[in-house]
Amino acid sequence: MATDSASGVEAARPRLTFPDRLPDLKRGSVLIFQLIWIPALLLAVVGPIAGLWFRFADAGENSALIVGSRAGLALSEDDLTRVRFPVGDAAKAAEVRPGDDIIAIEGLDVARVVPISKAGRARPHDATETDYALFSPIIEGEDEADLTIRLRSSDGTERDFRTKLGEQHIDQAAGRFGLPPILLNVIDLLHLITYPFLLFAAWILHRRKPEDLISSILSLAILFTIAAEQPSAGFLTYVLHVPEWAHRLLYDLGNICLLAGVLLFPFGQLRPRFVLVALALLPVLLVLSGDWYRATFLMFMLVAVATLFARIRQTPEGDARQQIKWALFGFSGYAFFLAAALTMDGAKLHVSSFGSQMLLELLGGLSFGLAFLTLQLGLLIALLRFRLYDAEAVISRSANFALITLGVAAVFAATADGLKQIILNYYGNTGSTAPVVFAAAIATVVISPLQERIQRWSEKRFQRNLVMLRDDLPECVRELRETASTQDLLEEMLKRVEAGVRTTRLAVLLDNKVAAVRGISEADAAIWLKEFDPNSCQDEVCASSDKTFPIRVPLQTRASEGEWIGWLLIGPRPDGSILSKDEQKALVDVAGPITMAIRIASRREEREHVLERRIEALESRLSPSPAN
Repeated sequence: MATDSASGVEAARPRLTFPDRLPDLKRGSVLIFQLIWIPALLLAVVGPIAGLWFRFADAGENSALIVGSRAGLALSEDDLTRVRFPVGDAAKAAEVRPGDDIIAIEGLDVARVVPISKAGRARPHDATETDYALFSPIIEGEDEADLTIRLRSSDGTERDFRTKLGEQHIDQAAGRFGLPPILLNVIDLLHLITYPFLLFAAWILHRRKPEDLISSILSLAILFTIAAEQPSAGFLTYVLHVPEWAHRLLYDLGNICLLAGVLLFPFGQLRPRFVLVALALLPVLLVLSGDWYRATFLMFMLVAVATLFARIRQTPEGDARQQIKWALFGFSGYAFFLAAALTMDGAKLHVSSFGSQMLLELLGGLSFGLAFLTLQLGLLIALLRFRLYDAEAVISRSANFALITLGVAAVFAATADGLKQIILNYYGNTGSTAPVVFAAAIATVVISPLQERIQRWSEKRFQRNLVMLRDDLPECVRELRETASTQDLLEEMLKRVEAGVRTTRLAVLLDNKVAAVRGISEADAAIWLKEFDPNSCQDEVCASSDKTFPIRVPLQTRASEGEWIGWLLIGPRPDGSILSKDEQKALVDVAGPITMAIRIASRREEREHVLERRIEALESRLSPSPAN
């Protein structure tokens, strides 16, 4: 009996289970959340403004942009003895060239390799503390003393370069490109132009529905990120004297909120169950740094993308599926622009001209801002359910732009490098601009066929329904017009149009009568028809003020014909938005084959009816009378 009782108690013990989704915030939770959100919002607004003011008010150290520019030289971080290019008038006058080596400073010899980068220090080198002390006034500080640097050219000749340390060298170089020193002071802050939209997105995400957990978490991620990045970071460090650990905590919390929001997107779902493991491991970012931090963050991003792909496979067609597509678009844009920013940040340290480095500084800052902006844009559209059904078109065009850019750049780079190598092999001189000009011409020639191929591929990959509508519907109606009734033809056509543009309602008008409907009753369509004036929409197929049928496509064989046999009427999408320009154009393109098919099918039916009546008349005449 005791054993039975114990087993019964054990069987009744509740098992630990997790809900399928996290609940929305309650009233008390919203108030607690706002105690964090409001200070974060204030810091995200005040921090960048105060940090920017601090940049302008404080004496700018623009030379920090280029290592060694205080002495009129751009030095490699992997080896301070290697001159990348001259900076300013003094170095130009002294004929300093890229590739020169520094062999002595103030008469004291320096080591062959003096690295300051992490990668450079990891490699074998013979630099000593004395070498770093000799380079110290060149790469940092405010000393404006005169300095003598001994240089060795690539041909082995040695000469002394006398220079005065200071900001004048980089200011002179910037002046040659029309960059005033005040702009040079903020050239690494180009991502600031995205901040107004990000702040607007953070406000909308939280204030539109404060109890929505996912929107609120993503809103907080935006605010923490803005507060932790430059120029707010400078304000926290140099004005408020926030300790480094607190600054790091703010940055880490922003990334944790971002990853958590995407892992739970769009409805706080805890399926698939590996999401629970990923959420539990997110705090590990608080204790990591450097390459380990970046690698772990990338791993979490990959898990988040895998989660979205798993959910999109399990989600039927509808608004929820479109939301996930927008989120994936945001991730794709984030990955593309962030990779571009990191590539430019790495490449700028190896270019051989001042102009190239400043251009990469500008593009790198812009790409970094666009990375976060694209991610938040995709999530914001998804959560606001705004024009959800434009996701495929936006993704297709973005893929077109990215692939065409990469393709043209690859053709240009390969052609230029190949020609330079040929010239080097045969003539021993690569200083000619002919390879660059010829490569630009080749890239211009290939861009048109390349664009056509990429556009066809992206449409088939991302706008499959629209491609099927545009390519398959004409063939379908050409087959049906010879065998099917007009009514069957219209019903099949409406079914395919609905699948192609995903609209809520459709109708066909023939001879000013409702001939076929889908998603709306014939009675409701007839009521709408009483207010319809065909002459008011001859020039435009879209009437956005009409909530029932905003798209009216005339059924005519050619656009140049002034007459029509009827109208194809298309309602709004499930999210209430109107069809895109691409979809409208596709419908106009298929209107001709549809019109021809309707004409042929109706004439065939008339002939068949006439033939049936004649046959019936002949049968009645040939049949024997009852009297006989």
